[in-house]
Formats: sequence, structure tokens, C-alpha cells
Amino acid sequence: MSMHMLPPLRAVVLITLFSCLFPFVASTTDTFNKIPKPTFSFDQLWKLEKNFWDSFLYPTNLEQTQGNSSTIFAPDVQGRVDITRTFDGDELNREYIFGLFADPDHVSLVGVPIAYNITQFTANDNIASATTVVTFNASTFGVLIPVTIDTWIEFNPDGKIAQYDAVFRWFDYLLDFLLQGVATKINATSPDLAVSYVSDVLAKTICATHEQHCTGSNQQYTDTAACYDFLTKTTRFGKGYELGRNTLLCREVHEHMVQYRPDVHCPHIGPSGGGYCVDDMNYSQTVLQRYFNDSWIAFGYGNDQNIWLAN
Repeated sequence: MSMHMLPPLRAVVLITLFSCLFPFVASTTDTFNKIPKPTFSFDQLWKLEKNFWDSFLYPTNLEQTQGNSSTIFAPDVQGRVDITRTFDGDELNREYIFGLFADPDHVSLVGVPIAYNITQFTANDNIASATTVVTFNASTFGVLIPVTIDTWIEFNPDGKIAQYDAVFRWFDYLLDFLLQGVATKINATSPDLAVSYVSDVLAKTICATHEQHCTGSNQQYTDTAACYDFLTKTTRFGKGYELGRNTLLCREVHEHMVQYRPDVHCPHIGPSGGGYCVDDMNYSQTVLQRYFNDSWIAFGYGNDQNIWLAN
């Protein structure tokens, strides 16, 4: 007997009972009809997570900086890192995530990643959340340092990263640790002397990279002296959360990527900051930024109240 042939009272009872037992069916189905997503098993998501970190380690990360497409990132990947900024597209993310940590002989804050240990992991649908302790060889400072990175990663149907959100836990503490190490090494009598020493090293490195790669229309400073003066006297050194603001530390980050695409990255190390090393957002704007295309809540839940969604 079809539903419309049932006595009215019985039909109402059955409809009410079905709604109580399965309240999620309609909303979840509607969500997936609008935004179809792949579904991976826990084991598959664990392997995808490990594949990313395996690719992140030096020297494997060098492979990701080469070629025209990534085996890790989707072409239209979205990425956000709390201490820096947002990064759109495969090419920019390969340069930032892999190229930034791919030269053990180059001056760098944290050096190159040589090992990792996943300490927390959970996954549903096509989303994986993890805490990973990555060991970096900070050769500039002569130390091996553990860096804790919290990540949320969403994978597309091909198992490539469609979007990610990364947090460097305790990075302020890490920066203080490195500066204290420098202070001890140079017998500094105050923290300011350690900052001055590191500023000198970073500025000289950035200016040398500018001299080599930022020529012609990509030139940002009239000469090396003007470059050094701006980086050490005009702009501030920066705090641990300011690697995406108008600071020397931000320009240290982007200096590593200049070699890949000077036309894109030379402005980032220049006086203007090129839209990346700029003070354009306050605290509230940073926290409330609407950026991601997809929600970080699995199975379509919570989209109606998610303030980080761009749409």
C-alpha cells in the first residue's frame, strides 16, 4: 500500500516516526547533491597524510619544486598558515611549502625538515586533522629543533590536497629559543644584540638574493646599500606571528622563493611587500577572514554557521 493510500492518521504517524529516526537524511543528501565530495576510509586518509609528510622531508621536497604540476596539491588548492598568510594555487604552494625548506646550505630560520612524528590524528569523509612534530636541521643556528605543526587537510577525489589550514604551535617560543641560542653564541649582553645580529645576517642574505635575481623590471632597491638600510632600519624585525606582515622576518620567508619566479616574489622582499609583507589586516580581520571554499566540518554539517567560508 503506498503512503498516499494509508489512512491519514497512520500516514502522519509513519512520517513523524521516520523524521525522528532519520533527521539527518534530507539535509545531508541535499548538501551532497549541491557539493559532491569524495569519501575515503580512515586507512586511506592516514596514508594520504603520511604521503604529504614523506614528500615534505628533505631532499624529497626538492622533487615538488620541479615540473609543471604537483603530485600533492590540486591545481586550485587553497592554503592558510597562521604565522604567514593564505596561498592560492598549486605553483605558489609548491614554492612555499616545499621550496622554502629545500636548501640546507642557505640561511634560514628553521632550515630543512629531516624527520617527522604524527602524534595526533583523526579523519572523516575527505578531511584529516593531525598534529605532527617535525624535526628541522637549523644549520644556520647549528641546532636540531622540533617544530609542532597542527594541520587540517581536505583531499579531492584524486587524493590531492584541495585545501589546508596549518598552525605552527609555540612558534613565538621557538623564535625566542633561536634568539637565545644566538645570544649565547655571540656572548650578547642583551636580547636586542641577538636580534641585531640575526637581522644583519638575514638582511645581507635577502639583499644578495635581490642583487642576483631581481633585475630589470623586477628590481626593488636602487642598490645593495639601500636594500640593507631598509631591512635593518626602516622595517621592523617582527614577532613570531608576523611572518606575513611588514617585517624583516616576512621578507626572509619570501627570499627563499625569489629564485623560482622573480617576477612574482621580488616585490615581496621589496619595500612595498608585494601584498604579502604588508600590515593590511588587524587582529579581528585576521581571525574572521572568510577564505575557504569548503567547510572543515565533515559530512556537510555546520555550513550555515561557518564564518570562515568564503561563500
